[in-house]
Amino acid sequence: MPLTEVILYVVLPTAVITSLITAGLVYFLARKLYYDEIEKPIDDLPERIAAKVEEAGERLLPRFEERVKKGFLSALKDSPKLGPEMTVGVIESALKGMDQIMGRR
Repeated sequence: MPLTEVILYVVLPTAVITSLITAGLVYFLARKLYYDEIEKPIDDLPERIAAKVEEAGERLLPRFEERVKKGFLSALKDSPKLGPEMTVGVIESALKGMDQIMGRR
């Protein structure tokens, strides 16, 4: 068998087939790694963010409630100094502020 026939019928097809198999394997692995390492965590991101925000809210809510309570009690203690109209205005402002913070309008 002459060298050109060996190259044409053995070496060349083997090289092409090996290259195609390697390219297919690399493509498959890249897609799998891309999905597992990048796309899948991005798909889960909204749920993870929501869980962290909820956890932070639950942790901070008692301190927030305590500060609101202290501020409200302080306003009530100072109310005799302010007069009745001013006291009502302070209380209404505090309640409106709380409604806005809690998302009610």
